[in-house]
Amino acid sequence: MAPLPPRPGYAMLRCPICRLDLTAAVGALTCRNRHSFDFAREGYVNLLRARRRPPSAGGDNSEQLQHREAFLQRGHFDAVAAAIAARVNRTCAVLAGGCWRVVDAGSGTGHHLGRIAVMLDAPVVGLGLDIAREAARRAARRWPQHGFAVTDLWEEWPVKDAAADLVMSIFAPKNFAETARVLAPGGWLAMVYPGPNHLVELSHAFGLMRQHQGKGRHYADAVCRYIGPPTIAQLTCYTVLKGDGIRDALLMGPNARHLNQSTLEAANGPLPVTFDIVVLLARKRIIAPAKTRARGGKGEPSRQLKRGTARSLTNTSRYGSPSVRNRWVSVLTTLAAEQERAGSSISAAVPEPR
Repeated sequence: MAPLPPRPGYAMLRCPICRLDLTAAVGALTCRNRHSFDFAREGYVNLLRARRRPPSAGGDNSEQLQHREAFLQRGHFDAVAAAIAARVNRTCAVLAGGCWRVVDAGSGTGHHLGRIAVMLDAPVVGLGLDIAREAARRAARRWPQHGFAVTDLWEEWPVKDAAADLVMSIFAPKNFAETARVLAPGGWLAMVYPGPNHLVELSHAFGLMRQHQGKGRHYADAVCRYIGPPTIAQLTCYTVLKGDGIRDALLMGPNARHLNQSTLEAANGPLPVTFDIVVLLARKRIIAPAKTRARGGKGEPSRQLKRGTARSLTNTSRYGSPSVRNRWVSVLTTLAAEQERAGSSISAAVPEPR
């Protein structure tokens, strides 16, 4: 078999053992200390250290990934990438090499990384991280232009310091310390998690696991401490799911381990369903020289939203695949407004993808 061409995203990686830079050799990534990590046939690389738990002990299994892939390909959550791109494209960021360096922490099948890559205003060098080897295998095969690595997101990431302009964490484990380390100054965090009413109808009908209360406040506080003041967008959409769509929604996540066959046989629909998704965006602080700060903040991020303000994404538009055609509505607030449960908020729909 001919050696696989190196994918640009692998330039962001470092050795998980000694932290030295990894370089592409024939069929592998190696460091100066001769630690070597072979590429799989599909093009991903396994950087999970041998003494750590194996990928089979965490992440999604093949069946979950299959259901998630089917669900996402129907366009149900495409508004997430659109919301992220609409915000970061306005920042006029200074990009290394003229490219967005994007790390998708918890990349799964690579769907969101693939979507954001075609929506950002400059070429994308993408790297997906996931503990599930099957997820990396599927993603690397589906998105040959991006790199994918198997690693444990709860541990130290095998990514260089300040290597990323955008880190995405979409329905995935949230390691704030590592996110802050790998983000370049002025880089963006886009963190996505379910809102309180997400899939609430499915929860009532099939007894799904409940969402943890108060986690949004915890996330906002942690992001403010590690990254910078966040802007919070709550995306809401109402749709109708039938048959396979209901089963995909039930089986693509952790609920798959708690549902029995008789429950699934009753999932025929049609059933009205709420998508309630929170998108938290924050830009990493840029530390200005002392003299600049003393003059009144010339070195501060020029595009950072001030506390207590809110902005809309764009004018109203319909979003989604031709078969969905539902209206996504977004309410944006900042941390101050979130904490006070008051302040400005503006409703707007998510923009059309390019």
